[in-house]
Amino acid sequence: MSEDFNLPELLGKLESPHLEHIPLEADAEQVSRAACAFLNTGGGTAIIEVGLDSLSASRRQTEIEQQLRQRINPPALWSVAPAQTGVRHYCILDVPAGRDRPYTVEGTIFVRRGARTVAARSEEIRDIVEESFTGSERWERKLLPSAGIERLDSELIRSIASDAQDRHSYQFSDVKKVETILADLALYRQQSITQAAEVLFGRKPALQFPQIRVRVTVYSQDKGGDFVDNKQFDVAALTMLEDVFAMIRKHTTVASTFERGLRRTDRPEFPEAAVREGLVNAFVHRDYANFSGGIAVDLYPGRLVIWNSGSLPAGLHIGDLNREHPSMPRNPDIAQVFFLRRLMERVGRGTQKIIAACKDAGLPVPKWKSDESGVTLTFVSKASTAFAKLNLRQQKLLDELNAGEVVRLPDYCERLAVSIRQARRDLGTLVDYGWLVREGDGPTTLFRRTDQKWQPARPGQTRPN
Repeated sequence: MSEDFNLPELLGKLESPHLEHIPLEADAEQVSRAACAFLNTGGGTAIIEVGLDSLSASRRQTEIEQQLRQRINPPALWSVAPAQTGVRHYCILDVPAGRDRPYTVEGTIFVRRGARTVAARSEEIRDIVEESFTGSERWERKLLPSAGIERLDSELIRSIASDAQDRHSYQFSDVKKVETILADLALYRQQSITQAAEVLFGRKPALQFPQIRVRVTVYSQDKGGDFVDNKQFDVAALTMLEDVFAMIRKHTTVASTFERGLRRTDRPEFPEAAVREGLVNAFVHRDYANFSGGIAVDLYPGRLVIWNSGSLPAGLHIGDLNREHPSMPRNPDIAQVFFLRRLMERVGRGTQKIIAACKDAGLPVPKWKSDESGVTLTFVSKASTAFAKLNLRQQKLLDELNAGEVVRLPDYCERLAVSIRQARRDLGTLVDYGWLVREGDGPTTLFRRTDQKWQPARPGQTRPN
């Protein structure tokens, strides 16, 4: 079972506009219609029952992938992953909100109406079509006039196509012909490549688009100042991701422990799965149309910060990133190639994977921030957490709360005699360092104590151990 989602929790949820349970006896038609409806109506997840053995799950996964590619038009981004709870096996179909609506199955447009998948009414079809016409063409879909495939890395393109065909059962019209591969991925038309193709496979993409560069800076102190290393990358996105990740690895401390005699276990300061997923999200969701934008990675002692230009999709809030939420990729064509390259396991579930990896490593839940400049993801290490400075109010709260117990903002204000503003700062710090998790929004927000250990300072100490 994949670790970036909680299957029992999903199974316990009632069906909704963004969640559907599909029984074992359902045919390919029902699955295709559900996927089509999610594409047309904000995205969603289908939990498909497949039987009692792993072979059935694997076979069903392949069947679903093949059927969706054959039945849904135009081609879209989605993922299917096997999952298991107890003896029961499932396939989890994740479908982000489509960017090329309307989508059809055998000529019919399907939508989600409440918790049901239904054929769209005439007025719903009109709204979808009008909205698709009023929306401007995506940056990634725009053509580079007279730009042919000679400016791209053909070997990399063929490699991705071959791997996708073998591992994802993704069928290309001709896996050896670069123009055909790109056309199948919506990266080539009218004898010209798209801007997304240049970003993904260009030999010198920064000459055309300087904003694709990524800067990595390693600082010697937590507040910045002098840096240990500083480098700028400007190659094709797929290659650049690996180069950036390698530089972070180079400058990340690793703790080694010996278990069972001489067996050594190395634990990086930040979970590599979470870091890689954070970088993938930055590459896939950044605003490539912003010529003053980009990606910046800052590595401090005990802290890793990844920033990308752009903003969260309309209707999505920072709090949504900590739980299952509809996915609305800014650049679905670029995301598709990252998925086929096996840099994404489940589309639209990167934030859950990041959170799960950090929790498994005993780290605080990472913090996202979104403002007019872009989206920032911050990881905090165990070393940073261990030396967090807490005031007496925060220490008192941790002493009093057991794991799983909750406190609300008004309760904290009353118990500790502080203002709403100060209470927000106090509780926010405890959330940042992993002692509390925030649940809910607005007046219903509560803060739940995690099982992260708290050891108060001994006499003579100024900080807890």
